[in-house]
Amino acid sequence: MIDKCAVLVVSCDNYADVWQPFFALFRQFWGNCPYPIYLLTNTLQPHYPSVEVVNVGEDRSWSDNLILALQKIEQDYVFLFLEDLMLSGKVDTQKVDEIFRWAVENSVNYVRLNPSTEPDKRYNELVGVVSKGTIYRASVVACLWKKSLLLDLLKTGENAWEFEEYGSIRSDKYDGFYSTYVDYFPIINSIIKRVWETSAVKKLTRLGVEIDFSKRRKMTGMEAITWKYKLLRSKVFYMVPAQYRRKIKALIQGGK
Repeated sequence: MIDKCAVLVVSCDNYADVWQPFFALFRQFWGNCPYPIYLLTNTLQPHYPSVEVVNVGEDRSWSDNLILALQKIEQDYVFLFLEDLMLSGKVDTQKVDEIFRWAVENSVNYVRLNPSTEPDKRYNELVGVVSKGTIYRASVVACLWKKSLLLDLLKTGENAWEFEEYGSIRSDKYDGFYSTYVDYFPIINSIIKRVWETSAVKKLTRLGVEIDFSKRRKMTGMEAITWKYKLLRSKVFYMVPAQYRRKIKALIQGGK
């Protein structure tokens, strides 16, 4: 699979302070990753073991940067990671390789291995179907993409959140979207709106990660309360069956 699949950590130079803790935890919990690992940057050339830097030049947008990076990667499939989503538990490399192999051999378009939105139809013992119309069908969190399909769905000027929302709608013209039933990539969502999230800092500290707060501050008390409220609201929203969430969100947003 090393000729067919690659891991791409999508980032930019403004998040350079996050790379050291990210790769420290990556080595700790997926040190036997057998696939080529790429780090997307603008112009910086950091050095991390077994990591190849992909420079894309001037920071345009999340999607523009990703398009340029994908064009420089030879593998047909890319496993997307974001630099602020840090591993917090061991990765089962043998099982992940089995899923990647199945995806490549069956030419599937997408497999998510961190199923915050679970598949809505059983397909086989490895994965279930993520049906058309499902909210965040096209995720960027711990997911294996067929590179050509991802390039087709990306739209210049979009950030990651816009891609997940509007790219999911664009994905409805394609079949072949799947998700695992269990979480193979436990992660900590460490940065919210460019600042360290309070509970994430505590978890990272327990894992032995040192954070440089001179580069990026931690949430204020009020920001932490606001974030907890949003998390609670999301939990309530996710009690709605998956096939209805996109429509409900559109209604809340005024039909956008």
